[in-house]
Amino acid sequence: MNISRRSRALLAPAGDNWLSRVYLAVVVAATGFVLYDAAFVSHPDASLAAVVPWLLTAPLSLLYTLLPDDVLGGAPTGVSTALYLAGIAVAAMANAVFMGVALRRIRPSAPRTAPSA
Repeated sequence: MNISRRSRALLAPAGDNWLSRVYLAVVVAATGFVLYDAAFVSHPDASLAAVVPWLLTAPLSLLYTLLPDDVLGGAPTGVSTALYLAGIAVAAMANAVFMGVALRRIRPSAPRTAPSA
């Protein structure tokens, strides 16, 4: 089994049910709003819009808060944005896979019948 098949099998629960797809769509919409807000809206004070995707992708995204302050303190804006988006993407995919696996376990399986001869 090559890496592509293995990764496809690992990520399959993230896209094969409606719950995971809706969750990923909500995360993408919230992240899109954050990017729009940062690029086109001027604020006299800081905006808290960037917090919403992190809360949507919790608990895995909250590990980002454990990074030392020096990691992003002097980083250029592009690097900070890339790390922000990568963290949201990884946490959202992990949560979607978890939702898909949990939904498979909860959903009742079809009754099995004995093969006819």
